Amino acid sequence: MPTTCEFELDRLNPIYSSGEYISGRILLKTEKVKRVNAVYVLLEGEAKVQWSISGRESATYYGHQQYLYSRANVFDNSEFSAGLHVYVLTLRIPPDCPSSCKGPYGYIAYNISLVIDKQRTFDEVFRKPICVVQSLDLNFHPEYGLPVKAENIKYLCQWPCTSGPLCFSLMLPYAGFVPGQHIKYFLELDNQSPHYDIVGVEASLKQHYVFLARKPMKRNFHTKTLIKSAIEESTLRLTKRLYEGTLLVPIDTPRSTLNLNYIVFIHYMLQVKLKTGAFHYDTDISVPLVIGTEPLRQYQEEQRRLQRNFNRNCNICTGSNRTRGERTNPGGGNLVTSQPTLRLRRELEELLESQVHEDDDEDMGASSKDVPEDEPPSYDSCLPPSFSFATTLGSQAAMEVSELKRIEQQKINIQLPQFPGYNTFNSHTQSPCYTNDSLLEGEHFYNSSGSLLTDHTGRSLDTLDMLTNVDECLSQGEEHETQHSNSESLDGDVASTEVITDVVIEQCNEDDDVGCAEEN
Repeated sequence: MPTTCEFELDRLNPIYSSGEYISGRILLKTEKVKRVNAVYVLLEGEAKVQWSISGRESATYYGHQQYLYSRANVFDNSEFSAGLHVYVLTLRIPPDCPSSCKGPYGYIAYNISLVIDKQRTFDEVFRKPICVVQSLDLNFHPEYGLPVKAENIKYLCQWPCTSGPLCFSLMLPYAGFVPGQHIKYFLELDNQSPHYDIVGVEASLKQHYVFLARKPMKRNFHTKTLIKSAIEESTLRLTKRLYEGTLLVPIDTPRSTLNLNYIVFIHYMLQVKLKTGAFHYDTDISVPLVIGTEPLRQYQEEQRRLQRNFNRNCNICTGSNRTRGERTNPGGGNLVTSQPTLRLRRELEELLESQVHEDDDEDMGASSKDVPEDEPPSYDSCLPPSFSFATTLGSQAAMEVSELKRIEQQKINIQLPQFPGYNTFNSHTQSPCYTNDSLLEGEHFYNSSGSLLTDHTGRSLDTLDMLTNVDECLSQGEEHETQHSNSESLDGDVASTEVITDVVIEQCNEDDDVGCAEEN
């Protein structure tokens, strides 16, 4: 039967803080006598990194760092007797030992080992791994209790199809947390883009590993998502929104590494990603935070309140979607605080509920079914007319308007001029009616803004003088016709009429010559 070894420590779950003592005993059972050099108990802690690259240039990177090496001999003779051997141990972990962690390219590990150093053969080694957590009291670092804020501006499109920017900022009320606490964050988003909406946001706690190789000198990085949650509330174009949410720090999260001289160290970031849709890359914003072991005292009451809200939501929710290596908040990634996340929206809804009348409840319910919540209004009733309808209706309307204008112009005989040089009349004047054999027919109209028998603007004053001379000539002809009407026959009447007409024409010609001379 081979040799067996059993470690019985004072804790079922071997997790110790740096600076603590490890107490327990070791039960070693052998079946035969062994010739040994020594039997000893070893407590060691170390960090190792190693990775390789292949291609045109292949290389292997390696690094090692020793944090703890403590040896205690329990047997010094040459013959190790058979039977059951019990060893009581008390070991101390130094306070400057970093926390245990493991990544893809390296690790920090601690072990308790019992070594049987045999003569002329391989040693027998029995190991018991333990977990060490380096203590970090956040109350000794006042800077971890201050708010943390980051701002960013993102343009969805570049030239030539430019768009408005996305202005967003992420804020934490304080930067120090411990495993099991809730990280409360606020995201202010100003969507100034006139074309694109933000369909939602996703918050996640990122764990960043940094591995440092000594031979040769090179760094390697690895990022892991510990937990995430999504908010499916959209931010419409040209609007603003305030998102508020929380993330739960997992219990088994190692603390942050503050000493950058270690070859394996860890730091954490809270990342919030903006989902911009299928045609654009999602943009994100991150703020650093610190994971410690002792919480900030001034925020313990707030953490208890957040824990109560988290427990209440856990009772309401019926499960969560989990993926490999990632965790999600209860409720399918919704917020663990009060819903909805937009505080202004909640206050507005409460105000509207108190002021809405009972008669309008049915109408509002019907409209809420037709129009989705937080969506722009519908413009279906304001659609432009079709091309055929617009052209047909437009031509008919233009014909009607032109016909009305023509009728109106026929009703008005003399219009006022549009320029101030000829506004000498205050009222319209109707043209006299003449007989068919007259020089001036009654069907023609005379305007103060145009020449005789025309509609064009021009010599309006000359036209008025001509009209005045024509009236005088006609009055003289009428008097002459009245004197000869009783003594002459029908032929005489016709002759007198022709004489009158000749007189009128001669008088008009003389007036035209006088007017032309005055103009010259």
